[in-house]
Amino acid sequence: MQEGIVEERKHFVHPDDVIDVREYSAVIRKAWWKVVLFSLAVGIVTLIVMFQLPNMYQATAVLTPGTDEKKQIPALGALASFGIDLGGPSKVEDLETLFKSHDLTVRVFKKYSLWPLVLADRYDSATGKVKASWTERLFRIASQPREPGYWDAVRASKDTLKISMNKKAGTLSVSFLSTSPVPAPKIVGYYLEEAKNRLQEEALDRSMKNKKFLEAQIGKTVDTLTRDRLYALFGQEVEREMLAHNREQFGFRVIDAPQIPDRKFRPLRGLISLLATVVSFFLGCVFFIARGTNGKKYINNTKDIDAL
Repeated sequence: MQEGIVEERKHFVHPDDVIDVREYSAVIRKAWWKVVLFSLAVGIVTLIVMFQLPNMYQATAVLTPGTDEKKQIPALGALASFGIDLGGPSKVEDLETLFKSHDLTVRVFKKYSLWPLVLADRYDSATGKVKASWTERLFRIASQPREPGYWDAVRASKDTLKISMNKKAGTLSVSFLSTSPVPAPKIVGYYLEEAKNRLQEEALDRSMKNKKFLEAQIGKTVDTLTRDRLYALFGQEVEREMLAHNREQFGFRVIDAPQIPDRKFRPLRGLISLLATVVSFFLGCVFFIARGTNGKKYINNTKDIDAL
């Protein structure tokens, strides 16, 4: 009985079920013009869609953390013994966190009114309101124009602000994408200026708190040696406050200032269209090969069943 089952299975295994390269080539030769037309059509449609997208220009600034004040003024290290926060970012990771913060973005957008530059077609300068996008109208998030707020600034900078860190070199790159080459370096400069202002404000706030703390300790201390030490620390804190007021590029140094780009950053229309053409060509080949070989297998299997 087992021999009968084996013979029956052998009967259904047709030699044409084994596909070789020559069969693939034969199928492609018959349908090559269809594959070429399909791939060209996809490439042309992709190119047309790419031309509907605006040119984007990118400006970049390269930063490095500033010299640590604690190294410039060794006596400030004694403040730590009193539990006083010295503060001040001294690592590139701290700068990365600062530039990626939502608060800094909202601060820049509000102070310099970047809405006409970032949302040119959606922002109405006459009313100062932003029109709802098609996705917001589709999902009924918003339908009427509204004044831009906190999260509008965060969403607007999501695809335009790029922060990248080179930990080995100790540098940070701050880039911004714009539909025009002129505003891009200006916006990067706004971010640099506001980041420096925020670092200075934080340093001044810490300095004022530290001075108040030292003044209170001086008033409580009766030991002459301790009072002299506290006065010395108070003087160092005053010097640190002066550095925060007058030091150029406080908190970080600009290695490469942002420049007006002379070429667009994206979209790469030719490259994307070429890739779409190549991919569609291979997909067309796979489609016609699968279609041709499956049809042939179906015919052969039908003949075998009829022969039974």
